[in-house]
Amino acid sequence: MNEFLMLIRENADYGSMTAEDMQACIEEHITWVNGLIEKGQYKLANPLDDKGASIKNGVVTDGPYIESKECISGFYILLANSLEEAVGIAKTCPDVARGNTIEIRQITEVDEHTT
Repeated sequence: MNEFLMLIRENADYGSMTAEDMQACIEEHITWVNGLIEKGQYKLANPLDDKGASIKNGVVTDGPYIESKECISGFYILLANSLEEAVGIAKTCPDVARGNTIEIRQITEVDEHTT
């Protein structure tokens, strides 16, 4: 099995969801993750705080986004045999139905002696 990073990109104002909407979103993700666990397709996941910093050309800017209405709100580490399989798994994420952008990237293992 290979590991794939799944990034969830959504509107930068995702922190302004109502408590009820946030709870519903969390419950959908819990149900989805439980299904992934049963299939052996899940390794790790976490939401990201809406505060952060960006560094470009040595200049630090507040916020995880610069002049953008979209930010990365969370990530998953999925287990799959191929990129195609990982994409298929990601397409079942509740955030797809919300119109959010999902990015999938295979994690490349690096020999610890070369770093």
